[in-house]
Amino acid sequence: MSVLDLNLFAAATDAEASRYRVLAGIKEAHTAFVRSQVYPHLAELIRLRRCLRDFLDGVERYREGRSGRIAGVDWDSQEVLFDPPDGEAPLLAEDLAHWALPLLTEAIEEGRTLFEFVDEHARLAAVGVVPAYQDEGYLILPYEDSDLLVLRYTMSPLTGEDGKYRSLRTKPVSAELPPLAPPRTWKARLVERFPDLPTPATFQLNAELAFPLEETMLPIAKRKLLRMISDRGEA
Repeated sequence: MSVLDLNLFAAATDAEASRYRVLAGIKEAHTAFVRSQVYPHLAELIRLRRCLRDFLDGVERYREGRSGRIAGVDWDSQEVLFDPPDGEAPLLAEDLAHWALPLLTEAIEEGRTLFEFVDEHARLAAVGVVPAYQDEGYLILPYEDSDLLVLRYTMSPLTGEDGKYRSLRTKPVSAELPPLAPPRTWKARLVERFPDLPTPATFQLNAELAFPLEETMLPIAKRKLLRMISDRGEA
């Protein structure tokens, strides 16, 4: 697990040690990107940068019209505390956040460049005729030693504060599809193996280069699948 999370800033008591931990976390992310591993580091960096920006915006809003200096932050209630006793140190988390944001942005750009490269060299295609019902189906990915990984997916509508969206869940299934067989035969094998989906929507990810499965191929395949089904639904 990455050391880069909001707790590092919330519990910061020593500037030098905290900066060292931030640099260690960014180095960990850089090492993963060099190995073509997109997730979870890219998502964690983006999430942390958003939280820190929200935190700094909140500090500025609370500071407006207030007298005294900021004493600290109640991270549970998200309240900024003012007027510390004489001699108490200034808010370390604020200084640390200002210092860390440019470094996080640089690391995020590195991760996004990798993501875009993989996205460009991986193509998601439908296998056979796509049925009208696409909320359940199969996702097929290349696996080690020329094998195929078969995932059964389920898509569900969700409603959040920022509107409606879809969630995608997957689980591996044992289908033993012959990798060298024509893709159209895969659907017949899947129907025979899992008759509860008689006409399954089936999609295959083809990649021009080899990338790590769990950290890169699978997350990008899920993203492409969500986008493809959403586009089909809006057509």
